[in-house]
Amino acid sequence: MEHKIWYDEEKQVIHLQVKGDLSSDETLFLGKQCNVMLEGKPYRQMIVDLQGFKNMESRETRTVSNNMLNQVGITDVAYVGASAAARMIAKVLMKLGSLKAASDFFKGFDEANKWIEKRRQKS
Repeated sequence: MEHKIWYDEEKQVIHLQVKGDLSSDETLFLGKQCNVMLEGKPYRQMIVDLQGFKNMESRETRTVSNNMLNQVGITDVAYVGASAAARMIAKVLMKLGSLKAASDFFKGFDEANKWIEKRRQKS
C-alpha cells in the first residue's frame, strides 16, 4: 500500500494521501487507523490528498469508504487535487446522503486548511 495517513498535531487534522488505486481492504485499514489517531482528539476532520489517486476498486470500495468515515465520526473532509472523475463520484455520494460529513474540493492545502478552520467556528 502506497497510501499515507498521519495526524497533524499542530493543525489537529488527519491527512490522507491516496496514491494509485484504492481497494476495499485498504479503505478498511485506513479507517481503523483514523479511529486510533483521533482517539481523544477535539476534532474529527480530514484532508484527503487525491493528486496521486487513480481509481476506486469497486462500488463496494466507495460504500466501505463512506461507512468508515461515518463510523469514525468524521465531520468534515477537504479534498485536495481531485480529478473531475473523483469529484463526480464524491458529489454523487454526497447527494445520496451516504456520506454524512460536510465536504468540499480545493486546489491547494492552504485553502483546505482555511475551510477546516472555518468549519470549527461553526460548530
